[in-house]
Amino acid sequence: MREHRGTEDPSGGISPDSTLLEVANRELWQLELISRGDCVCGRIIRQLVEPSMYTIRYLIVYDKRSGHHIPVPANTITDITEKGVFCDIDAVKFLSLPNLTDSLDRTQEEQIHSILAQTPYWIEEASTDNYSQGTETHQNQDP
Repeated sequence: MREHRGTEDPSGGISPDSTLLEVANRELWQLELISRGDCVCGRIIRQLVEPSMYTIRYLIVYDKRSGHHIPVPANTITDITEKGVFCDIDAVKFLSLPNLTDSLDRTQEEQIHSILAQTPYWIEEASTDNYSQGTETHQNQDP
């Protein structure tokens, strides 16, 4: 993964056209990610955010056993306590998630959501937008 230290550029040299930015978060850094079955999967080291929506999309978890950086969808997080970050993924599925070696692309995102049998966030949000637009149109019509 790329690091951007000592640069004068406040964006860290990241392209403004990129969808997800990798950033640190002091509140979550080094907290354990705990699976559905109370298994410690690794430690949170970074997060991927979508700056245009001010939304965290993935937490990056360091799996000490494999040495991999595993992207975990933020919408799988069920609780955050001083003990750790709890998610709705079982440990076996966590182990099958891809290793993040560079920036996350849409193909990898689709793979992650497929492994977890989960609707991707961009599809959920599109259907929510379509529903709310239809509701607004219906409400704005005269009786």
